[in-house]
Amino acid sequence: MSLAQKLLKKVPQYTRNKRHLDTVLRHGTPRKWANLVRVEAERKLRRVRVKGYPYLLIIDPCNFCNLRCPLCPTGLDDLGRPQSMMSLEHFKRYFDPFAPYLFEAYMHNWGESLLNREVYPMIAYAQSRNVGTNLSSNFVKVSSDDIDNILDCGLEYLIISLDGTDQEAYVQYRVRGDYDRVVENLSDLIRRRNSRRAKTPFIEWQFIVMKQNEHQIPEAERLAKKLGVDLLRFIPVGMPYEFTNRKETAEKWFPRSLDGRVPSEGTEQQFGQAAKPGPCFYLYRSFVINPDGGVSPCCVVYRKNRDFADLTESEDIDVLDIYNNEFYRSARGLFNQRENLPHIPSVCDACDIFTRPAHKWIKPSGPTQLTSGAVFLPVESVGVERQ
Repeated sequence: MSLAQKLLKKVPQYTRNKRHLDTVLRHGTPRKWANLVRVEAERKLRRVRVKGYPYLLIIDPCNFCNLRCPLCPTGLDDLGRPQSMMSLEHFKRYFDPFAPYLFEAYMHNWGESLLNREVYPMIAYAQSRNVGTNLSSNFVKVSSDDIDNILDCGLEYLIISLDGTDQEAYVQYRVRGDYDRVVENLSDLIRRRNSRRAKTPFIEWQFIVMKQNEHQIPEAERLAKKLGVDLLRFIPVGMPYEFTNRKETAEKWFPRSLDGRVPSEGTEQQFGQAAKPGPCFYLYRSFVINPDGGVSPCCVVYRKNRDFADLTESEDIDVLDIYNNEFYRSARGLFNQRENLPHIPSVCDACDIFTRPAHKWIKPSGPTQLTSGAVFLPVESVGVERQ
């Protein structure tokens, strides 16, 4: 079985276990470890109101991108949120209340983070607060100064998205991308990091496996060794959470020569990936902040009218007040059969990423009007094509 096939079948596929363990050990304190134990216990017990603090922060420096990837809402100009750059001042205000409990900050989500020139002081600030950092980039618009900044700011883990081994295959998904430039930038970063005898950033080449590039997997393995990346990681292609034409999209993009964990019929969120065991870990472990200060329930959700909170509404951020607001409690209640809870409609109602028990109150006969004003179809009414 090839490396790609092993990774596509891995359960759970999305984890980077060694990295997370290293981060917990490197940035752990008694307070953080005690909070981690509490969070995991509350998730296991399916608590609706929690006392633990999120220990992973997903904070997006910007939601602009230089590419036009056809399975990304940013690339499709369908983000449903104003595009903006987060300032260093706002980053610090959002970051500080979480810092005593955080092991890691994810410095990316729906944009190309390196387009924000303040991302480097943001990373340095997080590292100075004993919080590890990681960042994902398409690595196209990278200058020599950017490479110096990456090496100087303390970034611990860098994910470079490179889906192919030549321009023809690569550009079918990374529209407006330049394959040769990415390889050149990647090679230069590795050379300069090694010349400094630096251990960071750890460099991961992330290769999204799809119909257009699956034949290039052996060549990618050879090239990874030649370049000297620390890790080549194959991940399954997926589609935006709110795509309705899933079967059509799957037919165009899902690979044919490889198998996932389950037979792929084009209805799952990611190629060949069965629903993850509940309850949803995003609702217990992480907190997602968009560039405009909007709080999403997870990194999969992107539209502003799906937000659970808005951090710009108050100068003082009370983490647990937000984490236990009506949206979070109701979303966690989707996985709790023991409590008869009032239900607040949200984007989580139609999520099929995590398995959950049936609830007697999730039986609306038509579209549900969300508190935010958005209309979202209930689970039963949309079948396999969830809105």
